[in-house]
Amino acid sequence: MSMKACLQSGHWGRTSGATGAPEEMANNKRITDRLSAVLRSKGIKVYQTDAYGYNDPKVTKVDYDLFLSLHCDMDYKNDNGGGFADYANPETDYATAESQRICKILNDNYFPEVKIQYVPRSNLNTRNYYMWKYLTKPTPAVIIEMGQSIDPHDKVLLANTNLIANALGMAICKALGVDYEINSPDPKPDSFLLAKEKEIVDLNETIKNLRNDLKVAQTENLSKLAEKDKQCQEKLTAYKLKINDYLINCIKEYK
Repeated sequence: MSMKACLQSGHWGRTSGATGAPEEMANNKRITDRLSAVLRSKGIKVYQTDAYGYNDPKVTKVDYDLFLSLHCDMDYKNDNGGGFADYANPETDYATAESQRICKILNDNYFPEVKIQYVPRSNLNTRNYYMWKYLTKPTPAVIIEMGQSIDPHDKVLLANTNLIANALGMAICKALGVDYEINSPDPKPDSFLLAKEKEIVDLNETIKNLRNDLKVAQTENLSKLAEKDKQCQEKLTAYKLKINDYLINCIKEYK
């Protein structure tokens, strides 16, 4: 039976109130979209929702193997970035054992993979996230602060959608017992590529020969130029002597 995951793009759809940290909303949506595609490619059924998921019966009335809310944290100055995953308050989460298990796998795998430091900042906002009370009892609930949205370090990594989405995808697949890597047979040599490789080799050989010919031509031209320069110098010297003799004769006749 296929696993089912519900992914919430944090703050998405809000125009006022809790719209998230600077640049967070766009980051959350872009990464959630890509993560959904990654998980679907691994056979996981994915349903996406926004900040108003509590009004959607496909979120609130369906049992999922994971509900994951994706967020970016605010920027904490001079801390070199960081993020964390957290689970719903155990006192209100009927699936807390599974929530905690999945949360740990995300923390242990996602952050080392993307090189964003794990900083456990579990707090009342994450433990008592508003969506938790709308989920079905069997649905494990996890929220992740993927990194700080405008931290100079984290911002660069969060902009790499494939890096973030694939790292999350690998961690989620591990948590849900789904194969992430797809083994495929070694591809057969492509005749077109082989022909192009031969063409490149031939072109490199032609370039090498042309360079050698150019060096020979340059040497010959330099030799010819030197000979011409010598001839010009000899003619110029002879002409100077001729003019000098002419001037001497003119002076003698004048006297």
